[in-house]
Amino acid sequence: MASVLWQTGAAEAQTQGAPGTPASLNASEPQTKGAPGTIGVPSSTAGASANGVAAVVDGDTRPAKIAQPSTAATESIEAWVGLQVDSVNFEGIEQSRLEPLPEMLPLQPGHALSAADVRQSLRRLYQTGLYKTIEVAGVRTGDHVKLIFRGTPTFFIGRVTISGVKSDRLSNQLQRSTRLSPGTVFTDNKLTRADGLIQETLEENGYYLGKITRTMSTDTADAQTDIAFNVESGKQTRVGAVSVDGDSGMTMERFRKKGKLKEGSKVTRDTVSRALSNLRKNYEKDQRLEASLGLESKQFTPPTNRLNYKFLVSQGPLVSITVNGVKLSPGKIKTLVPVYEEGSVDEDLLNEGNRRIRDYYQRQGYFETQVSHTRDMSNPAHTQIAFDVKLGDRHTVTVVRMRGNRYFTSDILEPRLGVYKASLLQKHGSYSQALVQADVNTITALYQSNGFSGVKVTPEIKTVPPKAKGKPEGLDVTYIIDEGAQQKIGKYQIVGNQQVPLETLKGLMSVQSGQPYSSAGISGDRDAVLTYYFSHGFDAAQLNIVQKPETDHPELIDVSMNISEGERVYVNRVLISGLDYTRTSTIQPHVLVHPGDPLDQSALLETQRQLYDLTLFNEVNAVVQNPNGDELRKNVLLQFTEARRWDISYGFGFQAQTGNPSTNCPNPASLVQLGINPATYESSCSSNGNTGASALVLFDVSRINLWGRNQSLTLRTEYGSLEQMATLVYSFPHIFNSRKFDFSLSGGYTNAQDVTTYAASRLEGTVRLTQRPSKPETLIYQFTYRRVKVNPDSVQVAPDEIPLVSEPVRVAGPGITWIRDTRRPSPLDAESGTYTSVEEFFTDSKFSSEANYNRFDATNSSYYVLGKKKYVLARSTRFGFERAFGDPKYEVIPLPERLYAGGAQSLRGFSINAAGPRDSLTGFPIGGAGVFVNSTEIRFPNPTLPYFGNALGFVLFHDMGNVFSKSSDIWPSFLRTRQPHSSTCKDLDAADQETVTNADTGAAGTCNFNYFSHALGLGLRYHTPIGPIRLDFSYNLNPPIYPVIVTYGTTSSGASIPPYVGNAGHFNFFFSIGQAF
Repeated sequence: MASVLWQTGAAEAQTQGAPGTPASLNASEPQTKGAPGTIGVPSSTAGASANGVAAVVDGDTRPAKIAQPSTAATESIEAWVGLQVDSVNFEGIEQSRLEPLPEMLPLQPGHALSAADVRQSLRRLYQTGLYKTIEVAGVRTGDHVKLIFRGTPTFFIGRVTISGVKSDRLSNQLQRSTRLSPGTVFTDNKLTRADGLIQETLEENGYYLGKITRTMSTDTADAQTDIAFNVESGKQTRVGAVSVDGDSGMTMERFRKKGKLKEGSKVTRDTVSRALSNLRKNYEKDQRLEASLGLESKQFTPPTNRLNYKFLVSQGPLVSITVNGVKLSPGKIKTLVPVYEEGSVDEDLLNEGNRRIRDYYQRQGYFETQVSHTRDMSNPAHTQIAFDVKLGDRHTVTVVRMRGNRYFTSDILEPRLGVYKASLLQKHGSYSQALVQADVNTITALYQSNGFSGVKVTPEIKTVPPKAKGKPEGLDVTYIIDEGAQQKIGKYQIVGNQQVPLETLKGLMSVQSGQPYSSAGISGDRDAVLTYYFSHGFDAAQLNIVQKPETDHPELIDVSMNISEGERVYVNRVLISGLDYTRTSTIQPHVLVHPGDPLDQSALLETQRQLYDLTLFNEVNAVVQNPNGDELRKNVLLQFTEARRWDISYGFGFQAQTGNPSTNCPNPASLVQLGINPATYESSCSSNGNTGASALVLFDVSRINLWGRNQSLTLRTEYGSLEQMATLVYSFPHIFNSRKFDFSLSGGYTNAQDVTTYAASRLEGTVRLTQRPSKPETLIYQFTYRRVKVNPDSVQVAPDEIPLVSEPVRVAGPGITWIRDTRRPSPLDAESGTYTSVEEFFTDSKFSSEANYNRFDATNSSYYVLGKKKYVLARSTRFGFERAFGDPKYEVIPLPERLYAGGAQSLRGFSINAAGPRDSLTGFPIGGAGVFVNSTEIRFPNPTLPYFGNALGFVLFHDMGNVFSKSSDIWPSFLRTRQPHSSTCKDLDAADQETVTNADTGAAGTCNFNYFSHALGLGLRYHTPIGPIRLDFSYNLNPPIYPVIVTYGTTSSGASIPPYVGNAGHFNFFFSIGQAF
């Protein structure tokens, strides 16, 4: 028996002369993904070979040379060439981790031994990235040989944690600073660097006495090392001495004060940057625009834990800037002249100031504006800069047109232009040389993206005589377009795909032969194809696009997409870490990568997104282990940082509008009980409410991750002038392990006065199951049990009805709601799509309810873009009814359960919930059993306005509808625009007005409210990142009148206010966030 050894990392092959004496093969190359033939050696052996010197940087870049074997070794190899290989085994790394690579190596059992096969097998194994060093040993028995690949495994970075730091912000900074990327190769160099970087970050945040210790744990089976840093930050360092080199122009005391460098204050990450920023602002305020300052050095003194600073400062000369020829405020000058932004003065910035001032006045109609500047530096202590502005005559843009365009119509091009003619809101239009050049670039880019590579756009500007005496001259702007020849796609082919069918790839591509040539379209196809490959495990896929015009038809561009697929990579294992409280079963339904699946980068990102959506984790790190190695089965790391399970949040808000309900309106009966004469009681109570703002305070406490599952318990509280609420909600999202179902259980107390007529309290419990059958659709199944009570001291109805309507009532029953929402681009500011909501609620004495009725309430909204200007037509229609049934004692629908309309999101011709029937004695709204509301809006495209830019939009709206005592009254009232028999509302006889007309709602009196109220209005929308801020003004064309027999207060003469005929207001306004619908 004889043996031979080929290995990496040996200085030189040595031989002992006898057959079977080991010989060595020294070989090393970089581990570069996709590079042909690589064999590596560890850093400890780099440079040891006389035949090939190699270098290692940070343990990632492998040595880059293949050393030649010695003569003796070569002879030993050649002596064994041709022998039959009996077996190929692996030591150091489990063969299962290498699968299926062993079966793909050139060196296979049953084959004849070849030196080239040995080399190629060594290289391929090293390319996996799993080996630090690798060698192959051979044992000969007669004419047969057994081969063993032995290697030192590479370890990878696993989980990196920071402990000992109380601040989450600082902990996150420290973890990022380590630059230890999970899944990448672990080296001692990286670890040493991480220690230094953590120390630097601590010092940047003011912790100079910080101490760092670390522990490591090695997972041999998965070849990864977890690193835990424990940081003792120590006491925060304080500001010590401050010194200044140079001419600061201020005392040290003032320097400290302006820089906020008070001695003994805490050193933070922002101490120096804040000081420099504040000092620059101070110098700018003092007209020292050329001041220079910076931190020269800082020195830490451990005994006192103080940090001493030394600054290098030069205050520079005074710089005064004036603008001659026009009147500009100091604030506007600072905006237009960039030397204030940059904190320095140079010729480039002054020239930029010329351009900005010119463009500013050209946008105001002074299209011939000329701006120049002079810089007087004759006095070293004072630099004077003067901008001279010659406005010329004011013009108005009268015409903006395109000429020569055939492929694109003017309707397509005009909305893209920055130059536009005068309009109602921009009486001079918009024009500047910069805007003209921007328009030229925009038109050119559009044509080029559609195959017109030789397009030329030439602007032509002409002045035209004024249309009338005293009017400014006009400006005619014409863009002359020479389209040139359009290039189109000729042959469009895919080459090199072997494992993915051609038809599959063609289905991903949007560009086809014969279409206009578009580089953007071809790039999109390239990205789509690469994304497909990456999503199916081909992480080394490469794609090269070759384009050339056809010889006979130069307007046709042939495109060839050349694909190099590479080897397909699969998932080996999914390694999960960091779950201290969360159960693995909670996250499993959201993990979309599984062992044996192709390594799908898109699925990995979607996994990360879904896990973040659980709101259980502060961080989810989803990475691939050994990303740069050519391993055919790779581990996926899912590392979690769990969020705090307890959370407290709070907020403040308000809503301003007309018709706010009054919260201190005792009814006459209550006043009598208190010994107060209602006739002399001075009150601001009004059946139409009062104009004002209602404040709101929110405070929530939540506990997530209950029992290690995606379940939460939240206490929601709300305190405002109109509503006080406390609700406990238990949530179980994705119940049944399905993303389509959510479950919740809630219960709580609410005391609200969102109707002027009464204040009501409600104890309520609800069981709810939410289903999402499809992306736009939602179904809500729920059972509700609530106890509703109207405050008898607040209810404003006829005195003899107070005991009836204020009696506590139980309401219980099932309900179902169907929602379909296709609004785009955002539900808060939709431009297209529809929104539909249909709710059915049924309550019956069989559920222990004390009121029997069913309620149906449906809303449908739709949105349409009109015309080239992109006006938005928005419409919302609501229809609802309630029907009482059963025993007469269950037939009266409680006041809080009735249908109401009016307010910012409803019928804007009325204040909040003030539409429809009114109490026949007090004139306060009492709701109804039927409702119909239709709102229509025209939302204008946002104009470009001074100060606001294009953030302010305008809306014209029309609202119509009403609340009705009975749903059967809705359709007969549809065309009725005046209150019927309004004269009966002027009957102030209490006896006449006490006659009950509707048993379901207890409506009484002779006054009829069965008609459609109409309101016109103007709305302003200020668009912000969180949605539009809305201000609506409405005018009710036909508000109702009603009798007010029970009155408060006295007249100016001291007499009691007599009964009178009340009238709902014509004008209303509403302030809120989001569109009305």
